[in-house]
Amino acid sequence: MHDMKLKLLRGRKGSVLLETVVSIVIMTVVSLALIGMVQKAMIVSFKAREQMTCERMSQASFSRLKNIDFYFLFAADSSQANYGLWAAYPYKAALDGILGALRASKFDRLRVTVKFMRRDASDANADGLTSDLIEFADNNGDKIDDYDSNIKYYDQNADSDFYDAYTSGGRLVAEQPDTHMKRVTVDIFRGSRLACSHTELISLEQFTGAPNPSSEAALNLLVSTPTNNAYLYQALSAAQIAALALAIAKSYPPEIRQFRADTGGSLAIAGETDPLATVNFYVGGSGILASAAADASGVFSSNPPAVTAAFVEGENTLTAQAAKDGYISPITRRSLLLDIQAPVASGAVPAGTVNTLSPYVAVTLSDPGASTTTTSGICPDVITLKLNGQTANHQFNASAGAVVLIDSVTETVPVLSTGAYTAVVEAGDYAGYKTSAAWTFTVALPGTDHSAPSVANKSPIGMAPSQLPEISVRVFDNQTGIITSSILMKVDGSVVVSSANVASAYDPSDGTVSYTPPSPFNSGSDHTVEIQASHWATDPADKIASIDTWGFSVP
Repeated sequence: MHDMKLKLLRGRKGSVLLETVVSIVIMTVVSLALIGMVQKAMIVSFKAREQMTCERMSQASFSRLKNIDFYFLFAADSSQANYGLWAAYPYKAALDGILGALRASKFDRLRVTVKFMRRDASDANADGLTSDLIEFADNNGDKIDDYDSNIKYYDQNADSDFYDAYTSGGRLVAEQPDTHMKRVTVDIFRGSRLACSHTELISLEQFTGAPNPSSEAALNLLVSTPTNNAYLYQALSAAQIAALALAIAKSYPPEIRQFRADTGGSLAIAGETDPLATVNFYVGGSGILASAAADASGVFSSNPPAVTAAFVEGENTLTAQAAKDGYISPITRRSLLLDIQAPVASGAVPAGTVNTLSPYVAVTLSDPGASTTTTSGICPDVITLKLNGQTANHQFNASAGAVVLIDSVTETVPVLSTGAYTAVVEAGDYAGYKTSAAWTFTVALPGTDHSAPSVANKSPIGMAPSQLPEISVRVFDNQTGIITSSILMKVDGSVVVSSANVASAYDPSDGTVSYTPPSPFNSGSDHTVEIQASHWATDPADKIASIDTWGFSVP
């Protein structure tokens, strides 16, 4: 009896010890979780405070930068000696003051970057806007703006830097690109990490009231004709004239601009500049090909044959620049594409007699060039497909050039009645050349088809190439064709393709049915696929439909 009591007592002590250990483990886990949550909360709070402080410091920095003489506002970096400037930089104290304030708030580096900006009053970048700002651009490394040669780096006093200002033409100008606006960015760092960044426009006019806030160019130039990214065409050969005159059902949208450019009708170039200025024209990298004189109102218009003669089939760049009294305007460029051939319709199907009520009716459109593959291309807005004289719904695949007859409700190949059909396609390219083509076929349906629909090209079989494979199979019937609405695909017993979504899964050109799962399969899993399809013939009854299954595994 005594021994039994001792055993029970020892058992209770062991249980108590185990419970104590478990409790300690649970409390430790909970404590670590709480500590982690507190740490994360502290980090988030610290980041938020740091961001608020940094934003406040950047605003204060800009207040000081705006008090620096505009012509002495340069890029600077506190990680470099004298901020990357010269030792006697007159506003070094201002930068020191900004850096001192940052260091007092535990930030340790200031970086100021400057971009030279100007108002694009002449639409030099050909984006159709004259109120936007554009940045000094020097893509060829000559330190001269690509659009306005008046804006450049110029070491006027030959001291091997571009930090000075000097008087020219009665006004103060800078050795750095002489625009009246700078896009200034202040970056503030803590250690090697960027804590925050802030950008503002700073202009000379906000302090001086100087009247020219745009580009500092002496002349402006606006080219209104031709528009940028316009299409050029020729009307010399009989084929070109016929393609331009061909009447089709649809009109081109008004935003598509087409201009004649050949020996019978030189390209018209028109716009505005300063009164009595001369406008010079270039094509590509040519010299001056022609010039036009602006009238007393600054309006100019010209049809220079030399400019038209310089255009080549494909892409061209027309450049214009105004000159007057030794001054020149910013360069204005227009991207133009010359197309000299009409589009072509080919590969029309079907032909002859087709033994199905759902034939694939399609034609391919292309826009070949005489000497280049860069042409204006097919304009989808003017394509019309007609069936027996009636406009029919179609889809246009721009990459393949295919115009396909599509049922507007099911969005797949339509069901036609038996009989004779004439199909007509009308189309045009962006340059204004048009084409049309017609073809005929007959729909006939035999009542008997002794062969069930065929199933081929099942994929994947065996091991799939990935955990997210495309599942595909080809269903076809060479005797009476497939009923599109009968196609049914199941994956692991679940319907994934049916009449509800067959339009997006079925390619009527070759009979391929495809499906990609919305999410990857599990690695090592096995799967089954079932495909069903029926043909149009109703005799014999046991040959109407085919059902096939296969399986695959996922790596």
